[in-house]
Amino acid sequence: MRTAIVTGAAGGIGEATAQDLARWGWRVFGFDLRAGESTLLPSDLAGFGGSVEPIRVDVTDRAAVEAAVAAVLATTGGTLDAVVANAGIRVAGVFEETPFAQIRRLFEVNLGGAMNVTRAALPALRATEGSRVVVVSSVGGLSALPGLAAYCGSKWAVEGWAESLAHELHPLGVGVAIVEPASVRTGLWDLGAVHGDPDGPYASLVESVEVGDDRAWARALDPASVSATMVAVTEGRRGLRHPVGLTARARFAARGIVPAGIQRRIISRLTHQPSSVASPRNPEGVIMVTGCSSGFGLGITVELARRGRRVAATMRDLSRRGPLDAALAEAGVADRVEVLRMDVTDPASIGEAFARADRWVELAGDVGRIVGLVNNAGVVSVGPFEELPPAEAGRVIETNLLGTLAVTHAALPRMRPHGGRIVCVSSSSGLGGLPTWSAYAASKWGVEGFAESLAFEVGPHGIDVALVEPGAFSTGIWRDDSWHGDPGGPYAALTEAMADADRRAVELGGDPMVVARAVAGCFSGGLVGGRPWTRRPVGRGAWLRWAARGVVPFGIQRRIVARMLG
Repeated sequence: MRTAIVTGAAGGIGEATAQDLARWGWRVFGFDLRAGESTLLPSDLAGFGGSVEPIRVDVTDRAAVEAAVAAVLATTGGTLDAVVANAGIRVAGVFEETPFAQIRRLFEVNLGGAMNVTRAALPALRATEGSRVVVVSSVGGLSALPGLAAYCGSKWAVEGWAESLAHELHPLGVGVAIVEPASVRTGLWDLGAVHGDPDGPYASLVESVEVGDDRAWARALDPASVSATMVAVTEGRRGLRHPVGLTARARFAARGIVPAGIQRRIISRLTHQPSSVASPRNPEGVIMVTGCSSGFGLGITVELARRGRRVAATMRDLSRRGPLDAALAEAGVADRVEVLRMDVTDPASIGEAFARADRWVELAGDVGRIVGLVNNAGVVSVGPFEELPPAEAGRVIETNLLGTLAVTHAALPRMRPHGGRIVCVSSSSGLGGLPTWSAYAASKWGVEGFAESLAFEVGPHGIDVALVEPGAFSTGIWRDDSWHGDPGGPYAALTEAMADADRRAVELGGDPMVVARAVAGCFSGGLVGGRPWTRRPVGRGAWLRWAARGVVPFGIQRRIVARMLG
């Protein structure tokens, strides 16, 4: 009998999928915090040959997940045919006015939960011929949506992680698929109201999200209709992405073809969002840059100062400020830069840095206010997902993705009254997944989905949002311990080939100041009606991946990558 683990199996899509798989003869282990609450009776599956066995587990608790998976494998003889990573929650409303603890929980469930279950199950999946990993994303993983900045960020992160995983697992006979439903009638809609003050500065957004939710619920899919696709994919339907519902198919078709700016205008009109206001250049204000001790951050700080801007350059460890100080002195712009300590993974550190920035306004007035933010801080840790230490994957997500959200969350109330610009330094990895890059790709895809969605919210307040997507460049982000993998393990050949390819790409990457100039250019008037482009790839590799995104089918991309790696 074929066996599967389905997460979030006590309701909605997960419950419908678990029951339908059982009707197809599968033995299903349903993971859920509310295990046992299903209305399914044993008699409902009489004659089908399958079963649904509920197991109470919190998918965000890695130790509990590992114990639950071990218990399942003890009953199946160590084999497993499928993992369906479905568990998820939804947080809607104004990003600035949503408690950050809820945003963090969103990512822990939607992304961390899928990672935890898949990581624990991978040895058994590799041991089972024709096994599958099925990840439930959303229409919000295909395009940006107003009032869902964090939610879209979480689903884009899931998509980037799963795409990279598909590259890694295909040579080992494990298939990966992503199901992307439109709105579905599930309990997600009941887990919390729309965040935001109905009488506050984002009142129109709050109202439009509430009205939009009502309309979406009226035409939402039944979980059973999504389950039909879920079962077909779990049974082996080919292809990486499987949109379900008209709106999901439309957004899937537009992905990578219709420019983000045009998509935003169309969606704004359909959802009755207020028009965006061009952001003022604010040449006298301060631009805050994160991750300035080396690499892109150092170059961005120097380039902005050269262009006459005042810069708050932040870094986690002030003992590493020497190279920045030397570069500023050489350029003769040290008087335009204030260096601050900020660890983007530490809320207290973020609060202290912004409190110091608040004092500049008290002392200097408008000259001291924050008019720009560059989210640049990031780390790299690569290797096959199964062999990448969980702590390393967590460090990447915490720094690159949640760090970007946390700093933006703190900056918005300080920027909204007068407008400005936010630039997120993403990566070519945010445009397409690659083997051994699953955690990093998840972090950068998440930043992209978040940034595009945030633009709906802050545009009417005169804040532009832009993404700069560099290819491979030689920066301080690369360390000797950035690569992980077991030289005697099942991914050894892939790991070695990718490590060699990564090193070659870095050697050929060119001058990182090209990226610094691209970022600084986002604060110099812009290119589209006085605004920066939504996306700005930098480097040949980034432009190629940007051109291929959504146009070249994943199967072809996977074969190209496999051929390049030998």
